[in-house]
Amino acid sequence: MLNEDLPAIDVASLLFNIANSRCKHSYEKLFVLVAPKLLNFSRKQLRDDSMAMEVVQETMLKIWLKSHLYDESKGAALTWIYSVARNVKFDLLRKSKHQNDWVQGDDLWPTLSEEPDPERIPKEFHAIVTRELKDLVDTLPPAQAEVVRLICLQGASHQEVADALGVPLGTIKSRLRLALQKMKEAMDD
Repeated sequence: MLNEDLPAIDVASLLFNIANSRCKHSYEKLFVLVAPKLLNFSRKQLRDDSMAMEVVQETMLKIWLKSHLYDESKGAALTWIYSVARNVKFDLLRKSKHQNDWVQGDDLWPTLSEEPDPERIPKEFHAIVTRELKDLVDTLPPAQAEVVRLICLQGASHQEVADALGVPLGTIKSRLRLALQKMKEAMDD
């Protein structure tokens, strides 16, 4: 993992210069010495060039920002740099794992090129379907019809309907379940 042909003392002094005086020359020299080694190290572990490059970039950025945290008494400078790289790798892997679960903007917005849904009712039939649903709701017992109108057509919550009608929440849920079951059976016929 560590490359012994890079003198540890040189890397430590470069880190010291970066930490204390923000020496860009030392950072460039460190980058030239360490970045290719980190890239090879990351490629072997990740087997993904783009991720390996990202590990190197993030590691070198962290070295620039956190070089003051290097403590020579706790180990060699290269060991510290490889530890930073290892931590960056773990962070990126964790982040990429969670990104697979994230909802993307494209998932939320329909695209113009999407094919029409064959299950969707064309606009010209909306009035007919609305009338048929109204007729179907009117065939329900009055208490069930009222619950369906309030919840399904007006968008009220179960609790709001229970409060408005002065009945227990469980009663509202039972009325809605029975009403929807009756409507489903009527539609199946």
